[in-house]
Amino acid sequence: MTLGLLAAGPVHATMVGAADPAGGAALQSAYDPPGAAFDLYASTPGAPALWVRGPGDVSRAEALLTRLEDAPTHGLSPSRYDVEGLRDRLAAFAAMPEEGAARALERALSVAYLRYAGDLVSGMVDPKALERRVNVDPARADLDELLRRAARTGDVELLLDGLAPANLRYRHLRAAVMRLTDQVRRGGWGEPVRSSSLTPGDSSADIATLRRRLMAMGDLAPEPDLSGVSPDPDIAAYDERLMGAVAAFQKRHGLTADGIAGPATLRALNAPIQMRLAQAMLNLERLRWRQGQLHGRRIEVNQPDFRMTVYDDASAPVHDARVVIGQTERRLQTPEFDDHMSYLVLNPTWTVPKSIIRREILADMQKDPTFLDRNDMILLRGGKKVDPATVDWQALTPETVAPYSVVQRPGPGNALGNVKFMFPNGYNVYLHDTPSKHLFASSSRAFSHGCVRVERPFALAWLLLSDQVEDPGTLIDETLAHGRETNVPLDRPIPITLLYMTAWVDEAGVLNFREDVYKRDEILARAMQANS
Repeated sequence: MTLGLLAAGPVHATMVGAADPAGGAALQSAYDPPGAAFDLYASTPGAPALWVRGPGDVSRAEALLTRLEDAPTHGLSPSRYDVEGLRDRLAAFAAMPEEGAARALERALSVAYLRYAGDLVSGMVDPKALERRVNVDPARADLDELLRRAARTGDVELLLDGLAPANLRYRHLRAAVMRLTDQVRRGGWGEPVRSSSLTPGDSSADIATLRRRLMAMGDLAPEPDLSGVSPDPDIAAYDERLMGAVAAFQKRHGLTADGIAGPATLRALNAPIQMRLAQAMLNLERLRWRQGQLHGRRIEVNQPDFRMTVYDDASAPVHDARVVIGQTERRLQTPEFDDHMSYLVLNPTWTVPKSIIRREILADMQKDPTFLDRNDMILLRGGKKVDPATVDWQALTPETVAPYSVVQRPGPGNALGNVKFMFPNGYNVYLHDTPSKHLFASSSRAFSHGCVRVERPFALAWLLLSDQVEDPGTLIDETLAHGRETNVPLDRPIPITLLYMTAWVDEAGVLNFREDVYKRDEILARAMQANS
């Protein structure tokens, strides 16, 4: 249902100003899309009332307010829609019906409805306003169609329930949010574990606390309560069963699943349930930004998970691999955006970015004049080859080195490895092989200058070429053997999404969390709080 409510233009709900102390009507900003959309609708002759259809008929308004009160199940705040104020105004109207009050109430309810609908259809925060490396373009709600649909529907609850994204990712994560909310009401996950490290074979009260916390989280199956018969119920042993539960917890938090509760594992395990609930809610917002996009044949790179997944036409995962992403320094972070991968490059050369020449290559040459030769790099100026020995590297600065370019020849030491996967974009970011295979063994893999390094790149290349070449392996091997840089176009370009999800429910129904490696959760949380 929701996709039918998307507008072609960039219309989006905005906040309404403060209440008018004289009449209770909201003061509008210079441009208020929900208010303007309702005013246009109400000016149409014969337009039916949407929510208040008479002094004794406010059931539709009640249904709307009930759904707005449930906004936290979507990670949204009822205060954004002034639910308490609307309830007071509805009660006042019911006690003393008056035509002017009915019109003002109808408008206020419609503005709240449109704002809520816009938030569910495309998110309450404009992602591009967060920071320049978040380049996501949500679909926009068609406010006029939303009003027309409200006028036509006889079931307000069905109308409002149909506004939320219908995809399984959103539904499953929202269900997890509701379960976490219920757990918060019931007291959360219990006491944190006070030890900084616990190992198999230990016995202590902290291990009993660890067991109880893992049971509350669902990683350890419930155990019988033996407190009435056990001589010391507060002491427990770190046995194989607990190791398995710790490993399950580690896996769904992106940690090395060794079953040992070391410092990193215990930090993640002691995170308050309120923090995990907020994290899940933030990722509902990210899924609203991409409503209708994450389906069908595509490649996804989830940066906090350090993983790439390929999906087939039926949206089933057919290949995945670990990846290395950009470093945490802001200028080196991997961006979020959507594109289409259109070709592969075998035996790639690497044109070193000017920023790396200024910040790294210059210093390397000043320490070791043979650096370029040892790394099979060519020095150029004005497109012409220059002998590095003729350059006074000690006299150069990051500013005066600008006329020089550096290109690394194809080969086993090339920084891009033997293959790169191209989707030309303004960030000059792409996927590629790497000679630094050892980095894939780390659980946290933010080491690159912004591009995405892919483990098992030739498995990805084979998969992409299998639709158009009878024997992709032979093509790849023969092209690599001649050593020349070669572009291989994809007959069927594949959508690629570089996204940032720190909480999700996987295909097995398991709720996963990842570290906020670029602190983008913090940025998004501040923006959502400001708009609530």
